[in-house]
Amino acid sequence: MKRLKINDYLMVAAIVLILAYIAAQVYSVTHIDLKTQTAEITTIYEKIETKALIVRDEHRIANPEGVVCVPAIADGDKVKADGNVALTFSSAEAAAGYAKYNDIQSELRYYENLQSQAQTHKAGIEALNAEILTDVDEYIRALETGEQKGIDEKGNKINDCLLRRQMTIGEEVDLLSIISELNKQAQEYTSMSTPGGFVKTEDSGVFSSYTDGYEDIIKYDDAEKATVEQLESAIDTVSKEKGKDTNSLGKLVTSYAWYFECVLSADDVKNLKDGQRVNISLKNSDDTVLLGEIISGAEPEDGAEKTALIIKCNILDSRVAALRLEDIEIRVKKYEGFKIPTSALHKNGDKKGVYALISSQVHFREIEVIYSADDYVIAKFEEDNPDGIRLYDQIIIQGKELEDGKVYT
Repeated sequence: MKRLKINDYLMVAAIVLILAYIAAQVYSVTHIDLKTQTAEITTIYEKIETKALIVRDEHRIANPEGVVCVPAIADGDKVKADGNVALTFSSAEAAAGYAKYNDIQSELRYYENLQSQAQTHKAGIEALNAEILTDVDEYIRALETGEQKGIDEKGNKINDCLLRRQMTIGEEVDLLSIISELNKQAQEYTSMSTPGGFVKTEDSGVFSSYTDGYEDIIKYDDAEKATVEQLESAIDTVSKEKGKDTNSLGKLVTSYAWYFECVLSADDVKNLKDGQRVNISLKNSDDTVLLGEIISGAEPEDGAEKTALIIKCNILDSRVAALRLEDIEIRVKKYEGFKIPTSALHKNGDKKGVYALISSQVHFREIEVIYSADDYVIAKFEEDNPDGIRLYDQIIIQGKELEDGKVYT
């Protein structure tokens, strides 16, 4: 028998590989797996993404020389005119002693209150167990937010409940000894129980310990008249320098009205109007959405290429008081409906729609497109339309030779 040469083997192998590849391609074309997606309501926003400068009516509070300052109020707290915003001490040691004295006094009040409760009231074990579970859940939520004040409060509540539970079931908790020891400690710091002085503010407002040196980069009185050139210069400066003012104790925000200010192309604002109310989402915070009113810039002059969009807000808290230059999303319009890949759209006669798999049978569902993007559309949810998409329909997003009434097994 004639032997195949080495080259003949290679040729046979190559032919086999080619035939296998062709077979695989034919199979992939003629055998398309059916893929579906559950029809659920989705919210999509027509939006403008930009970088915005925040302008507030704010004044830095000078840090007095030659003394150690300790804030007397928390970020976001309101303060009246001539109110105390900080305590002053002659040294860091004196400040630490004052803080220690107040910590001891706080613990004393806690245990004295607990002792009073123990003498007058005993809760049921089941009620205490339920309270402990609730407190633990709230503590976990506080940890997720990262707010230290909330974390401390929830932690103390858990400790309180656990102690009361111990006393209820008969375990001995010597509260009197704890109170006695704390009183002894307090006496050691009595001489440090009074600050040397106070830092006061002339105006009333909301306190923030964060300052960056850009409080006057756009003057508050000129905020509603800022020009494209002024804003571009200010945004460029803040973007490059990202300053931190270390010479101030903090600042006082003296008006609840403040502004998002940004530069946009005239085309960006074609669907906006001055006076319109819009939602603004902070891009660096998934759950922060603020309501604002467009003051100016939504209706630029004919021929203008750029516009200074000024949006006024009236919500002020500790987080907002620390914003300066933020990536924001201006939500122009809201659409709610079924999000469908464009590849799943079909025509049945003169009707546009999708195919849905219902109990192994293909059904055509009519749709009304209310929003279109490059790779998907939003279809209106028509609850009263018997031929429309229904919630939790299995929409076919991949399939071959689809037709109304066809059965898939």
